[in-house]
Order: sequence, then C-alpha cells, then structure tokens
Amino acid sequence: MTIRLPLLIALAAIGSLAPLAAAVAQPAPATPNPAPAPPKPRSAGEAVFLDKCRYCHVEMGPGTLTLAKRLGPENGLLAARPDLDAGYVKAVVRNGLNTMPPINRVEVSDAELDTIATWLATHNKGRKPAAKPAKKR
Repeated sequence: MTIRLPLLIALAAIGSLAPLAAAVAQPAPATPNPAPAPPKPRSAGEAVFLDKCRYCHVEMGPGTLTLAKRLGPENGLLAARPDLDAGYVKAVVRNGLNTMPPINRVEVSDAELDTIATWLATHNKGRKPAAKPAKKR
C-alpha cells in the first residue's frame, strides 16, 4: 500500500494543527461582570419600591424625567422627596396621573403599595426640600 506524497503532506499538516484546534476549542475564560451590583436596600420599604418602581422612578428613569420636567428637577426623584403623603402616593398609583398609568392590584398588591407609600412618606421626613434652581432671565 503506497501513500501518495500529497496525501502524506495533508495528513502531516492536519496532525500539526491538532494542538491549535484543541486550543481554539477551549471555552473563553469567564470575565467578571463590569457592571457594579446595585446597592442593597436599607429597609423593606425601599426593597419593595426598588422591586416594583425602579423601572421608571430611579435616576434617569422615564418617570423621574417626566416629574422633573413638570415639577422641577428637585422633585423628579421620588425617593429623595420629603413632601410625599402616603395617601397621595396610593391614589396616584391606583388611579394614574398624567403619563403614569394606573397600577392594578396584580402588579402591586395592596400590602406592597402600603409598604411603598409608607416608605416614601416617611424616609425623608425632617429633611428640607431641595432648593429650587434660580430662574433664568
């Protein structure tokens, strides 16, 4: 049985590529997630607020930006406002207001809403409201 030269060269080349093929087939090493972990909530109220309201009502969220346009930048971020009343928060959540749609009891239960509203109404009490920026002339 005679092996022809081109076939012998091809087999030799394939054999010399085997270590390279094995190296390429190795999975890439895992890289750590570059995004920082979100801060841990300091209370149950904050945890429920972040779970249910974070999408719209964090910095640069659509709800925050809308409130900042309508009420001024000092009133955009709900979690930073000392002037919220629990009853008002519940009414806005259940009935909606302007661009905020009403949120039903399936999305946020009454117990969760009580926790959120109480937290928003109490966690900044005693803090002075943010100063309004000077109006441009």
